[in-house]
Amino acid sequence: MAVELRMLQMDQTMTKGKIGKWLVKEGDTVTEGQPLLEIETDKVVHEQESPADGVIAQILPEEGSDVPVNALLAIIAAPGEEVERVEADTIPEPQEPDEPEPTTTKPTAPTKIQSQQTLPTAEYIKASPAAKQLAEKLTIDLTQVKASGPGGRILESDIHRYIETRGPTPTESTRLKASPLARRLAKEFGLDLTSISGSGPDGRIVRDDILQVADGMPDQVLRTEPAASEVVELSGIRKIIAERMTMSVQTNASVTLHTEVDATTLVELRGLFNEELEKREMSLTYTDLLVKIVAIALREHRLLNATLTDEGIHMLADINIGVAVALEDGLVVPVVRNADQIGLAAISEQVRTLAEKARNNQLTPGELQGGTFTLTNLGNFGVDAFTPIINPPECAILGVGRIVKKPVVHKDEIAIRTMLSLSLTFDHRVVDGAPAAQFLQTVSQYIQNPYLMLV
Repeated sequence: MAVELRMLQMDQTMTKGKIGKWLVKEGDTVTEGQPLLEIETDKVVHEQESPADGVIAQILPEEGSDVPVNALLAIIAAPGEEVERVEADTIPEPQEPDEPEPTTTKPTAPTKIQSQQTLPTAEYIKASPAAKQLAEKLTIDLTQVKASGPGGRILESDIHRYIETRGPTPTESTRLKASPLARRLAKEFGLDLTSISGSGPDGRIVRDDILQVADGMPDQVLRTEPAASEVVELSGIRKIIAERMTMSVQTNASVTLHTEVDATTLVELRGLFNEELEKREMSLTYTDLLVKIVAIALREHRLLNATLTDEGIHMLADINIGVAVALEDGLVVPVVRNADQIGLAAISEQVRTLAEKARNNQLTPGELQGGTFTLTNLGNFGVDAFTPIINPPECAILGVGRIVKKPVVHKDEIAIRTMLSLSLTFDHRVVDGAPAAQFLQTVSQYIQNPYLMLV
């Protein structure tokens, strides 16, 4: 019997994933647990595995497509089994209350998979992204185009064939013809394309036409916007990070508190620890120590270890600290679980292992889920203080700056002390300023007196 492969939800905030690469093709024989495709999320590139043995009967979304959670990705049939091809899952627009409820389709035979009922409009017609883009550009009704692709899918070639058969409309015949580069140059120089004669095929305006007109213009007339030397596509993990961070800023009532704390004793304690750990070829980083300190402080300030839902504020029982790890094309936040209950050596081992796996793109979805509070450290980059953005659905994040020696007043005398900058961003819908400041005070006290965390 045929088995459906659907988009998995890899964490509680994930709503969609991007199809990075299909590792199989239709007709391939696969085994249970075999990687079938790569899914890109804001946190990781994950290989989704086959749920059963069988043959790939149909692959639905193309590479590069954004697919919602639980959407149908592929159909795996038993050897020799014939399965009807289905259409990709659609998400219909919300209906007005006075509209009748959509009718349900009749069930089919057990070996056939029933596709969702779709509306006869261009929005729900099966078409490749290139075909949809061309149809929108030429204002072509997709319901009038005959499909030649697999499963009744409209291809870009079908659009061109439709235009040739129908002939150009008045709008298309009078449409200004210009190459993309010519349009961009005209915009940079502030030129009106309608006043320029094209020397390209069928009167198409090309690059040289724009430059010829621009050469005859006074320098002060030309626009001075700098041209892009390179355009980097906003896609993959970078695109999803942009979406999530924008969502965080727009939905959270974010407030950031900054403080500077004397970390002289913390630095000394780390040195003592590492003298002993060096014999075991181990070492503690400041991030390791801060993960433990933050975890202990969260036990005393539970509102900072919470999340806001439609039901209200959920006080979380576990204290799982996410540690931001920078990558070439973005960042990920693997999670150290129950950080308040494990020792410094275990925290150090987890942080080191998770960071290595992150940089090698080997993190599993489970290692990225369940964070309750995030720690992000830019001290190694010489940053004193910054304003971190909350990692949803958490309600707070602690930014750590560099550790630097400076003259300060210590015991009523000027002394050289090692100082550390902290920046706490919190969601004011969940936590008020005073409780957030008290949490920051507690973290500061543990940094000033790190021996207390060993008690």
